[in-house]
Amino acid sequence: MLEELRKTHELAWGISKRILMLLGPIAAYGLLLVFFWFVFPPPEGAAFPAFSPEFIVLVGLLIAYLVPPFGKETIIPAALIGGAAVAALIAGIIGMPIDPADITGFPLWVVVLAIVAMDIAVATFITFNFNLLLKIPVVGNFLRWIMRGADNIIQSKKWIRDLSSAGLLLFMYIPLQGSGAMTTSVIARLLNYPPMLAIGLVTIGSLMSSLTVALGISSIIKLWSVNPLLAVLEMVAIIGFICLVAVSWSKIVRKIGQMQNKK
Repeated sequence: MLEELRKTHELAWGISKRILMLLGPIAAYGLLLVFFWFVFPPPEGAAFPAFSPEFIVLVGLLIAYLVPPFGKETIIPAALIGGAAVAALIAGIIGMPIDPADITGFPLWVVVLAIVAMDIAVATFITFNFNLLLKIPVVGNFLRWIMRGADNIIQSKKWIRDLSSAGLLLFMYIPLQGSGAMTTSVIARLLNYPPMLAIGLVTIGSLMSSLTVALGISSIIKLWSVNPLLAVLEMVAIIGFICLVAVSWSKIVRKIGQMQNKK
């Protein structure tokens, strides 16, 4: 009798844990969207459920963020700047017209919070449901495609493995296509990282990269309103700095590879 109760308890706990792992990240991000609904409330007198243009655009940008080739390097500037191009993009995603006048750019804290929270939700969902997701036909095929890309990244960027957690954090920090939460979580899985460590690295890397991009773009926007020429010069300086870092890093990676070969 006690044995049967124990097995029943373990089964119930296992089912509850699986439901929490599946729905928890989605529900948590849903609560954040509810918060944003209050931050950007619908027009007064609108029948429930109603959404403001700002809220619709924000959700549209977050949906685009999940779809390649979009990433932090495109979505964050678009969210901060706004304008006709962003209105056209969101109109195409949601299938309804958006007035460019309604898209004047979001506050920096909204953009960073939305992107970092999305990365955490994605990392948590993939990390805790990896094996189950592989068994779902369409989702599993997509995840295997991500795995193939992640494996190619591990083979071509050996410094990710060589530098251990620092390497994975650096990869997540780089705000380029293919270095987002989804791919980083899969790489962590392939390299047998503990789940909480993987989620922690994604969180820190996402916060660092989101702030880097957001603060840089915000600085250019403010400078543009004062002197467009200075804003252009700042953009050139930033691009030059990125190129310098890339060249320096490639030399460091080459030296690391040479040291590994000597061993």
